Amino acid sequence: MKIVLALVAVAALVVGIIALTGGFGAKADGHITITVQDVDNKLLAEKKIGYKTGDKLTDLVQNNFKNVTYDNSGQFGPMLMTIESLTTPADYSTFISILINGEMAPVGIGQLEFKDGDKIDFVNTKYIPQ
Repeated sequence: MKIVLALVAVAALVVGIIALTGGFGAKADGHITITVQDVDNKLLAEKKIGYKTGDKLTDLVQNNFKNVTYDNSGQFGPMLMTIESLTTPADYSTFISILINGEMAPVGIGQLEFKDGDKIDFVNTKYIPQ
């Protein structure tokens, strides 16, 4: 009987701690939606991703999508070279552009700041020399 009461007490303690701390695991500070689109704007992937304050977009993309590679050789920080089935060719005839809430991102993926509810689109874009 003492063992049963001890087990019930331990279980009650665990339930109390879970209730006070908000459950198992860390809760997200916010969510962003990320899409991957081909050159014809066909949707290839879409994910709603939770993030914690301080998370970097490069890490969120790396951890949530397949076939992600960056070129870190440029002076402007990392450049997204592949994601899912999109690949930037060696001649850069297409590249992966970044839109945030429908507007061209003012900075690269390494510097892009986001907030709860933002939508980030990675779009395979034809390079048109000017």
